[in-house]
Amino acid sequence: MCAASVRVDTMEELQDWEYVKRGITMWLNNMPKAAEDSFKDRPSSVHIVAGHTFISFMNAVISWETEKMNDAQTRLRELEKQCAGDVGWLKSVRSKLFGSSEPRKSLTETLEEQIILADSQLCLAILVSLGQDIGGFVKGGWLLRKAWKVYQHTYQQIYQLYSDTLDIDGDMSLPQAPLRHQPPPTTDSGSGMRVSLDLGTPSSTDWTVPNSTLQSPDDCKWSSQLEALRKSKTTTFEPFSEMTSCESDPSGSSGSVKKSYTTDFVGIVSPSGAGSSTESLEHSGPLGMERSNTAARERLTLDLNLGRERRINVPNGMTPRATTSWRSLTAPCEPGPNDRAIHPADVHRLMGAISFGYGVFQLSISLLPPSLLKLISFLGFEGDRAMGIACLSFSRQSNDMRAPLATLALLWYYTIVTPFFALDGSNLSHEIAAAQELIEEANGQFAKSSLFLFFRGRVERLKSNIQDAIRAYELAYRSSAQREIKLLCLHEIGWCRLIQLDFGTAMKNFHELKLCSQFSKSFYSYLTAICEGSFGQFSNLVKWRTEILELINRSPQKDSQIERYIFRRSLKLPRAESGEQPKYRSSLYWKYLVFEMLFLWNTLSSCSEEQLESMVADCSQPTDAFSEPMVGISRLILGACLSCLARYDEAIRAFRECISMRERFDHQEQQDTHISAFAYYELAVLLLRQQNDGAGEAHRLLLHAQQNFKNYDFDNRVSVRIHTLLKRLD
Repeated sequence: MCAASVRVDTMEELQDWEYVKRGITMWLNNMPKAAEDSFKDRPSSVHIVAGHTFISFMNAVISWETEKMNDAQTRLRELEKQCAGDVGWLKSVRSKLFGSSEPRKSLTETLEEQIILADSQLCLAILVSLGQDIGGFVKGGWLLRKAWKVYQHTYQQIYQLYSDTLDIDGDMSLPQAPLRHQPPPTTDSGSGMRVSLDLGTPSSTDWTVPNSTLQSPDDCKWSSQLEALRKSKTTTFEPFSEMTSCESDPSGSSGSVKKSYTTDFVGIVSPSGAGSSTESLEHSGPLGMERSNTAARERLTLDLNLGRERRINVPNGMTPRATTSWRSLTAPCEPGPNDRAIHPADVHRLMGAISFGYGVFQLSISLLPPSLLKLISFLGFEGDRAMGIACLSFSRQSNDMRAPLATLALLWYYTIVTPFFALDGSNLSHEIAAAQELIEEANGQFAKSSLFLFFRGRVERLKSNIQDAIRAYELAYRSSAQREIKLLCLHEIGWCRLIQLDFGTAMKNFHELKLCSQFSKSFYSYLTAICEGSFGQFSNLVKWRTEILELINRSPQKDSQIERYIFRRSLKLPRAESGEQPKYRSSLYWKYLVFEMLFLWNTLSSCSEEQLESMVADCSQPTDAFSEPMVGISRLILGACLSCLARYDEAIRAFRECISMRERFDHQEQQDTHISAFAYYELAVLLLRQQNDGAGEAHRLLLHAQQNFKNYDFDNRVSVRIHTLLKRLD
């Protein structure tokens, strides 16, 4: 009885953000109902609503089910209104004219609401873009633009507060917050001028933040405050008694962030150990400037061995609460002595909070295809993957409620996004090592978490340890109390069986998913059909074609990229009126369709050498002995398998043969243009391995693929890869 009373008292003493963090931890540790109930037990606040909404968002992303996506979008829009409602234009005018009867919010509360506002807009953008149709991308782009303005504004404010707390305390155990470009050195002339911060976008321009009551850090009162902070590094810490008025500064108030004109990169020390190999922000003086000028990099790279001396050894990288020896920072432009004070501990937590959303934002933008970035011209920015990773690495070692989510976001990037988009080719050794380290560090707190077990399975799959991956997925399946995660694990088990070319078992897995999952039943029906054909079962193939077409017609996402892909592939299945054609009775015909799936989902590198050799033997068959489902598909897969086996000269010949075959048939086979586009890209990648004369031809091949092939299956994936490669070549 006494122990229960102590536990309740402890829970009641938690601040809202600590309470939400505990709820998120319960959700991750296979206690979803307890997490949901805990949010209902606490009086509603913006933190409680945000925590509940984040969980709803994660359920939607995991399941991809329409009902859960709609529910998450509704919650996110309500949260957005709640955070933006206090700063609307009409309410702002009314408050200025008649005053406000509502209690004044602290600076911490105001900054937190801005962060949650941007987070809700970012999550909405991700959900509406998941359908991968052009309308979803346009809506998502507009939401990203809204989130961007708030992120930039808030990140700059908190970054400057955080940097000055580090200057005051001098605690080297705390990491430097990420900043992409090094600002020019500040002067101590007493002018109080602050430099503008470039937060990672090469095309950022002047902007103002809509729906925001906070002024920019360029404001004169920020300047006087921060100048005073820089000069007060004594042992006595007293709050400011008053702030200098704006009228005393001839520069007035500037609500814009100017684009930085320096391109010198500074280091980002990763709290997780996955940091940049460039110089640290601590060395931003003349020597640091000289070093960065002589060793400027095209992009920030990650070094798993850097920054370990700055890491704090606690579960999930949680930093201890700041000591009270630091004085409070006074809010900008507030006349009172301490009426809007913000404690350094809150600054540290808010720095972690803003870094989470800002990091996910940067990674999300970096994955948009360039064609859509051009179409949505009003975005006015582009993503920086290195900045995104650095921000998430910083956030995961903070004590904010988003810290566990930052770890998940990094695991998602390393084990799903990078392999799927093949951002750095087929060499994933760095991503595997980074993900492995994150999982090991989280073991103390999330050893039995089904989601972390899921990512452990992803790591084993990337290492080609398929049996170990299946065991991890099966354990995650048994551990999870959530239907969405169980189906996600079953999906991965089916793919592992497909990688093993175990068509019979994979067929059963995908058929079960077709019956249980609400996500794209046509997708699982198609996978079941081609596994049946590869396994030698041909009796149900006509039935599958009819069923798939009916499912697509009834699907609310029939215009999505995956549904359009399945529709075109269903046309490769036999029709009843077509009669008995020999190709439909050949398991090789269906194997090619399976191999194509493995190629398009970039999973060939997970296949064992034995499986790759088996596919090489099948794809080396003479093309006149049977009918391929698509002209050139056998040679495309052959080249990809040979490349995985490091038989590069043979792979180059296979891709050239594929291109030659396609050039003879492209006028008849426009629907299969993806084969040509992928062949051009893959050939260019291999030619770049030849140090002598391959670069010129590779550049021409990439430009040809970029300019001549449009609207084919998964064109977004190829265009992102081509865009990335061309940027490196340039």
